Amino acid sequence: MHGQNEYLESQVMTASPYRLHLMVVEAAIRHAVRAEQALADNDFETTHQALSDSRRFVGELITGLNEEEAPELVGRLKALFLFAFRNLVEADLNQDVAKLDDALNVLKQHRDTWLEVAEQLETVQDTGATAGSPPRPHISQSASNDDAGQSWMS
Repeated sequence: MHGQNEYLESQVMTASPYRLHLMVVEAAIRHAVRAEQALADNDFETTHQALSDSRRFVGELITGLNEEEAPELVGRLKALFLFAFRNLVEADLNQDVAKLDDALNVLKQHRDTWLEVAEQLETVQDTGATAGSPPRPHISQSASNDDAGQSWMS
């Protein structure tokens, strides 16, 4: 376990801000999926713990937003993350699968969008192209799945 913690710390310390954000989003999703399975199994203790963990990561997403940078965009992101957070709370209080699904949908859509944006930014940086250059249109499904199990928290 100690070696795993060192690896995790190394991953976090060397990750770009884009990768760190992705790691937090993926952790929120992973715990929400764990809650979804526990809820299906009527394991309410595990459901509560997993939803609590997911909320903690969504809270990190909210507090990590810098409202001085692109305030309109940040405001929209904050509203989306607050929606997900509220739905995770309601799912926990009422064992409501629909609320959990709503939160998961928002988080997964954000992750997919984030992957596309990060790929476009990397393409611009790698080619030395200007911001006006046309980005590559889509990220491949296999590329997004390569990181699916790698997150900075289990």
